[in-house]
Amino acid sequence: MNCNMCEKVCNSRLETKRNNSIEPSTYAAWSNNTETRFTSTSGGLFSELSKSIVDKGGYVAGALYNKENLVEHFLVNDLEGLKKLKQSKYIQSNSGFIYKQVKEKLEDNKLVAFCGAPCQVAALYAYLSKDYDNLITFDFICRGMNSPKAFKAWLSEIENKKGCKITRVWFKYKENGWKKSPRCIRLDFSDNTYNVINGDDNFFMAGYLDYNLYIRPSCSNCDFKGVPRISDITLADFWGVHSSVDDDKGTSMVLCNSTKGKASFVEIKQNINYTERCFKEIFNGNQCFSSSVWLNKKSSEFLKSLDKESFNSAFKKYAKKPLQLKIKSLTVKLYQRVKSSIKRIINFNKKK
Repeated sequence: MNCNMCEKVCNSRLETKRNNSIEPSTYAAWSNNTETRFTSTSGGLFSELSKSIVDKGGYVAGALYNKENLVEHFLVNDLEGLKKLKQSKYIQSNSGFIYKQVKEKLEDNKLVAFCGAPCQVAALYAYLSKDYDNLITFDFICRGMNSPKAFKAWLSEIENKKGCKITRVWFKYKENGWKKSPRCIRLDFSDNTYNVINGDDNFFMAGYLDYNLYIRPSCSNCDFKGVPRISDITLADFWGVHSSVDDDKGTSMVLCNSTKGKASFVEIKQNINYTERCFKEIFNGNQCFSSSVWLNKKSSEFLKSLDKESFNSAFKKYAKKPLQLKIKSLTVKLYQRVKSSIKRIINFNKKK
């Protein structure tokens, strides 16, 4: 139509909801419900916050897997629906008509919680054009959104080899502990069996975490890093938190960015184990809180190659780190070894 409305909305998105705290209230927390915690990516705080909304008769908008194992945003208002919204999904979600559906519920005076990447939360506020007292928003520390094409190619290769359909994808499966979960995926199949893909065998997560082979180009220059946050509450893994609050079962990092966010957190305190932390603690384990990822120059070639060859074949061809990244990686490893050695020497001298 050439109405230029999309440009007007995009140009206004950075001014939307950016008056939140520049040093949010920071917590390390997890659900008191053992099952909720195990089946969640971190400590289950999204589930507890969302359950509080549903218990009040409200609605929760979040990402779930569709029948094709791709991700789309959906609106739910019961506990069964909330189970489908749990866990991280490391591919881009199709927003569909979710913003329109959220607005309809808000206009109908229903309580609504929306969870998405920071850019999706910003898109919602831009679409609504105003704040609503009955809206609470959650975002997460985003490393970057992956191409559904690459994810589908990876799953299809596994399905063809197995000879049956994948019925469930479970990223960051905690079978061997939370700390090892970033490279652990459980895949359930239609024949009632499941496979756990771990470590070096997990090519999809390696392509994401090590080589940035299928991250969206816009994610390499993200407008929504750092503070103030766009949402009322930011959720993430609390990597590197003090050992006194890390039992390797999953610990959520919770940032209450606004008065509304803090009030929502207070409401669920009886259902969680939590400790207040220093805001500065989050940076060591969550570099992507304030920095965008680098863009792999071979990403476009990799995605095109999937039209002709399998995911694993393409991965082996393109999974190569740039020289400067190799040097940086070696430097970090050397630093960690030196730091560890110094710490051992200090501890040894203390014992003497």
